[in-house]
Amino acid sequence: MSWLNTYAQRHKKKIPKEPAKEVSVQEIEYLFVEAEKLYILKNYSQATEVLNKCLALYPDNDVIYYKLAQINNNSEQFSEAEKYITKALSLNGDNKYYYLLAVDIYTNLGNLEQVAYNYEQLIDKVPESESYLYNLAAVYIYLKDFPNALKTYDRAEAKFGLNEEISFQKQKIYLQQNKLAEAINESRRLIKKYPENPKYVLLLVEVLSSNNRLDEATQELEALLTKKPTFSAGRLQLADIYWKQHKYDNFAQELKLAYNDSSLAINAKINTIMKYMAFLPNEHLQKLIPELADIIVTKHPDDINAYLIAGDVYSTFLEKQKIPEDEKIPAQTKAANAYANYVRLDPSNFNVWQNLLNLELQLNRQDSLAKHADQALELFPNQAWVYLVNAIVQLNKKDYEAAAALLEIGRKKATNNQGLLVLFYSYLGDAYNELKEYSKSDEAYEAALSQDPLNFTVLNNYSYYLSLRGEKLESAKKMCTTLIQNNPDNNTYLDTYAWVNYMLGNFMEAKRIFEKIIASGVDDGIYYDHYGDTLYKLGEEDKAVKMWIKARELDKSIENIDQKISQRKIIQ
Repeated sequence: MSWLNTYAQRHKKKIPKEPAKEVSVQEIEYLFVEAEKLYILKNYSQATEVLNKCLALYPDNDVIYYKLAQINNNSEQFSEAEKYITKALSLNGDNKYYYLLAVDIYTNLGNLEQVAYNYEQLIDKVPESESYLYNLAAVYIYLKDFPNALKTYDRAEAKFGLNEEISFQKQKIYLQQNKLAEAINESRRLIKKYPENPKYVLLLVEVLSSNNRLDEATQELEALLTKKPTFSAGRLQLADIYWKQHKYDNFAQELKLAYNDSSLAINAKINTIMKYMAFLPNEHLQKLIPELADIIVTKHPDDINAYLIAGDVYSTFLEKQKIPEDEKIPAQTKAANAYANYVRLDPSNFNVWQNLLNLELQLNRQDSLAKHADQALELFPNQAWVYLVNAIVQLNKKDYEAAAALLEIGRKKATNNQGLLVLFYSYLGDAYNELKEYSKSDEAYEAALSQDPLNFTVLNNYSYYLSLRGEKLESAKKMCTTLIQNNPDNNTYLDTYAWVNYMLGNFMEAKRIFEKIIASGVDDGIYYDHYGDTLYKLGEEDKAVKMWIKARELDKSIENIDQKISQRKIIQ
């Protein structure tokens, strides 16, 4: 037997006719083997050249045409590939691999009608090819030829029996055709065949619910839960129906029953919470969602995702749900505690560390902030933001040298993040000011403003510190004027503006601003102290003393306040 015939048998191809007797069989075998080697090496042009020599010697050999079609398909010469595979099939119409190559070629050409035709031919002409009925049906669905798709699935069912894939796909087609009764019937057929599998009841319920047949859906679920009361996935679906029916008490009851089931997958619980969080703010969810998050943590204490969803619930709840001010701190605390538990179990998630540290900054939890910030720095030494948080910890401890050192390192790592870089320069300005390294402080503030000219925090701090030093007062006045133009009711910024004017000797302008601040009902002693100083400069000594007394009532820590009152004058 020739080598070419052996190749055909190995690939289940029809053995081609022998070449003319005057042609050397060995010569063709040699050429074909050479072509195969070149094909394996992806040297398609030389492989084609050799195969054409074979074809000249053996013009009616379907294997050679198949190989040429394969080469042209691989080299994206799809029209040539089509020509060769058509010839191969005309010579041998019962070879499975020829049809499959034809399917691939026509798919590449975007000719799905021919894809369907070749699948049909394959299934009809090649024994035991019915598994390709699924592929054929999928092509008909893509072509929106739903009648033929249904017929194809019916053929598959006749061969393989009713199964989930066939039924699901037929149901999808019926729903696209708005044939609800037929779609429902597919679910009922599955339920009848597999009565112990509750997921087919859920499929039926989903179809009913999606088409607003809520009472029928409820009946199906209640019947299922009567038989299988521990099937908590059914309770999630029943809760969803109660939500749609505005039966909020029943909705909450079913969810709590499901969430208290430890065997229900945590992902199902998390996905359900996330689904209903989209409805916030909502009075029916305000207490329920945090309660469900707490249940998840209780029932899944060793799963990091339990703490992640609890942290997300309590932190995003603050953004989406209008809750009383006195409830915000407890919510932030619970969020921080949840994230702390998460990083205890899995310290690798930087985003969770960010959430945790941000919350601890807001809560002013100095001890745990210092501990967690230090841990985060060890874990993420290349994250600039972590250096910033650690620097803030040191600023709060009044260790300004340590803060400045951390800020200088972090600043170099934040060059690609303008917003973060501005924060570094802002805090560097504060740190160097406390260290009395005023030139470095001014440089840092100037660098921040070069990136963000309307950064109000920097404008305020920079101009205020200049006023305390009595330096660059005109520049300070320009900055704080910008401040109050953009923030006319911010008492902190108004105080800075008034104090700069005070230092410039513009006492009447300072008085006007301090009167505005006092009239707003402030309870911060520093404003009364500054107002008293201004009145004293204007010769209103009695009024000045009254303001200093008021300042002391509000804040006994104000520098020299007792001496001011007893000596009735400003103590420098």
